[in-house]
Amino acid sequence: MPLQNRVDPFGSFHSVNARGSYLGNRGILHNEQKQIVAPWRGKAWVTCLLVFEGIKRPVFSAGSYSELFFLD
Repeated sequence: MPLQNRVDPFGSFHSVNARGSYLGNRGILHNEQKQIVAPWRGKAWVTCLLVFEGIKRPVFSAGSYSELFFLD
């Protein structure tokens, strides 16, 4: 089952296979089981590129921000 890390234009989280156009985060929103436990940790959205200099990182890793992908 996909992670609940897709966000629609209204800010709701979804577990779908659809690919997002942008990456964003609002802090650490997930627990160790990779489940969303909070809607945000700060009001501001941080948006990032999906690809940056070939860097790959595990999604929802412990102690790191929750990678959220925007659904258009």
